[in-house]
Amino acid sequence: SLGLVGSEMCIRDSNKLADLLISAKTTLTALLLSVGAPIWMIGWLVPIRESGALLPQVLISIYLRKHPKRHIVWRVGMLVQSLAVIGMLVSATLLSDAKAGACILASLVLLSLGRSACSLTVKDMEADVARKGQRGNLIGVASTVSGVITLLIAIPLALYEGAFSSNTLMVILCVSVLAFLVTLVCVWPIKTNVELDYSSDGAMGIDFDSTVYKFIFVRGLFVHSALVAPYFMLEKSGEAQELLPIYIGAEALAALLSSIIWGKIADKSAKLTLQASGVLALFACVGLLVLQSTSIVTSALLFFVLSVAHAGVRTGRKTYSLDVKDGHDRTELVGFSNTAIGLVLLGFGAIYAALTPVLSFSVVYIMSAMLLFAIVASLILPNEK
Repeated sequence: SLGLVGSEMCIRDSNKLADLLISAKTTLTALLLSVGAPIWMIGWLVPIRESGALLPQVLISIYLRKHPKRHIVWRVGMLVQSLAVIGMLVSATLLSDAKAGACILASLVLLSLGRSACSLTVKDMEADVARKGQRGNLIGVASTVSGVITLLIAIPLALYEGAFSSNTLMVILCVSVLAFLVTLVCVWPIKTNVELDYSSDGAMGIDFDSTVYKFIFVRGLFVHSALVAPYFMLEKSGEAQELLPIYIGAEALAALLSSIIWGKIADKSAKLTLQASGVLALFACVGLLVLQSTSIVTSALLFFVLSVAHAGVRTGRKTYSLDVKDGHDRTELVGFSNTAIGLVLLGFGAIYAALTPVLSFSVVYIMSAMLLFAIVASLILPNEK
């Protein structure tokens, strides 16, 4: 029905808007700098944000085996995320230095846990409101709408010269809280009950076919489209706060211009979407390595291309996970694969953190090779439609 589709759009629009505004790579980095937190805390932002949202999902999926009401878990997750951002606001307002940084990191852990519950259960809710062949398009349209909204926020911010003020950061956080709450209110009418198989009597064992392991392997390689992003900003690290609205705007513009196209491609083949977006991400990395430009325009353009590619990777792997399995099999695929990817992210993050100081060349060369490997490895994935 139109009402359900509208709710699906609300899930995607507001969630994506909040994700763009509360990004660990941009906004939270600037927030820690503004409160005078130690530099080492900034290094924990992306690992906590990404892995913290993924690692608990296998445990949540086991819990969901006997709890078919997915909408209840999703609502709790949205409330937790809202409270976490409010915690960041309070910490940045009342505290400073290491105390503020520690409280913001603790709030980020809470945010990631709420995100974990929502990410796992929202797949079943989305599957309720759209059939195969329509899901990628809905993801794309909703991402485009959220891109427009974010761009309308980023453009005025980019017009201000000089470093970001803490007041501007507070506004961004407040809009993030509002986005979470609007999503919760709009989607509240949806009630999703998944049919469960009680024959296993709640056994802890997880029995997957080869498709699941192939998907995890390939998806684990494609995480480099996200891991490489900070290196695009590293060139202009001295102007990070000033460039923050530009990069937020570039990411939003990428979603605006590419999401519907990626969604339509994903409705034909999510596997092809992964391959095409992987090629584009590799192109952006090669451009970064070959051009080695200090120009703000060049840096922003390359980051834009990478953002378009990452939007494709996200759309491809989400659509693939929605279409390749059904019912609780889908829930366990998402939960198990997300937990595995959380470990992969921590592993790759630790490796690159150790290699960066000792290598005589950029670690982006290694990441580019991994993206090439991901494109080739995607050939082993069975077609999901």
